[in-house]
Amino acid sequence: MDPKIDQCPDLTAEDVARLRAVEAGMYLTADVSRSDLLLCCLLASNRGLIARHVMPSSIASLYPQEATGAVFSEEEQPLVMRVLHGGRSGSEQREIKGSRAPIIQDVYPVANQAGIVIGALAVQTNMFAHERHHRRRYIFRHAVSCLLRMCAHGELECAQSLSRFGLYDGIYLVDRTRTVLYMSGISANLFRSAGLTVDVEGQRVADLEPLDEEMVDVVLGTGACLEERRETPDGRVWVRTALPLCMSAQEMPFFYWPRWRQLLRRRDGSSIDGVLMLLHNATEAVQKQRELNVKSAIIQEVHHRVKNNLQTIAAILRIQARRSESEEARQQLGEAVNRILSVSVIHEFLSEDEHRPINIRDLADRIVGQVSKVTGVPGQQIDIRVHGPSVRLPAGQATPVAMVINELVLNAVEHGLQGHQTGQIDIALQDLGDSVRVTVANSGSGLPPDFDPQRNSSLGLQIIRTLVTDDLKGTLVIETAEMSELAAEAERADGDGAAGEASSLPRGTRAVVTFPKRSLKVD
Repeated sequence: MDPKIDQCPDLTAEDVARLRAVEAGMYLTADVSRSDLLLCCLLASNRGLIARHVMPSSIASLYPQEATGAVFSEEEQPLVMRVLHGGRSGSEQREIKGSRAPIIQDVYPVANQAGIVIGALAVQTNMFAHERHHRRRYIFRHAVSCLLRMCAHGELECAQSLSRFGLYDGIYLVDRTRTVLYMSGISANLFRSAGLTVDVEGQRVADLEPLDEEMVDVVLGTGACLEERRETPDGRVWVRTALPLCMSAQEMPFFYWPRWRQLLRRRDGSSIDGVLMLLHNATEAVQKQRELNVKSAIIQEVHHRVKNNLQTIAAILRIQARRSESEEARQQLGEAVNRILSVSVIHEFLSEDEHRPINIRDLADRIVGQVSKVTGVPGQQIDIRVHGPSVRLPAGQATPVAMVINELVLNAVEHGLQGHQTGQIDIALQDLGDSVRVTVANSGSGLPPDFDPQRNSSLGLQIIRTLVTDDLKGTLVIETAEMSELAAEAERADGDGAAGEASSLPRGTRAVVTFPKRSLKVD
């Protein structure tokens, strides 16, 4: 139940449980009745609260957006307020605020075990759906009316975990003698597609498929809701949903045909008077999902092979670097190896699940491990730390971020900490909501006085600028900062002050990359 229900005063724990039971049945009831359902309760100031609004999935809603949590006055909802004050159910034609289209509103009281009204269930139907419903056979209209009353009484709590009923789903009604009293045209077409000749008049459920009869027997025997998904030998996938239908003596019409006798009878104890069966053909959706699964598996295998190929290329370059007699060539090949491996890390993540967003914190840890193995000079001790929360980004952003982190760490090792026997590099990640900030700081000597990041022509810095501005659409700032500031930056990223001992050196260099988040659905 939505927490807003707690705003309604004088509700006991039993009252809240009853309202929760009503809410559980509202979803399927809204779909079958093709109506917007509003569960309302009274506030202390003689105003009403919409504790839950359920839009139908079988027809367009009357509302542009969900109205849960809205407060209304007696002038806005006179019938609902009358029922909330202890009145009986009623019906009227009215208009929704902001719309001139007339609707039919039926309101049912929700009472606790003591018979005290604790809420109201408002059923709002547009005139077109209302008129179309009234052209259907009386037995089905009466069954829907009983379903609405069962929902208001909290008798459909078992329907909470069932699938929704869609516009192109079929429906039919069975009585206690296992006779089909009503079948929609969509249901008849679904059965015909399975090669069954359907005669609505007096059709026995046993003449349909075996699963239909099995489900009807279970629901009539237990009174529980039931849902079954089954694939037939010819490849059809159907989802069947069965709802128990109960009718009291007060709900019986003044006239009935003999065929209705078993359905329209006085209810005895917990007996079920009939079953409402819902049919959904899931074949196309299942086939599309299977095709997607196959494509996903192929793409994951491609990513796995690309990762292996990149690592092979990196291994070949390492061999070439070791055989090179030029120190500059060995350095350039080492940087190329790191760039290739930073991209291979992305493909390793994607080979596990291409649709899963990539955790940049894990990505940074992997890159740090790679850089630590192939950089630095003998005797130099560099401590590289990663700070901050898990920030998840789509692969399209994770790839340039990995490259940027790799280049910034390489620059920190090769330039910022050059000539230092010991040093520290801190990578701080910050999730700013709509954007992400990545800070890479080192405890070196700071930037040269004449350093201009816009005019610097080093390959690493050119790569960083291109990735940040063109791919990430972000900004790059490189500056000298006091180590106390860098330590505080790491503390803010960690959120627990664990990085307070970042370094005892007075100055350092900080590179800050800030870029907007891209939707996780883009990739």
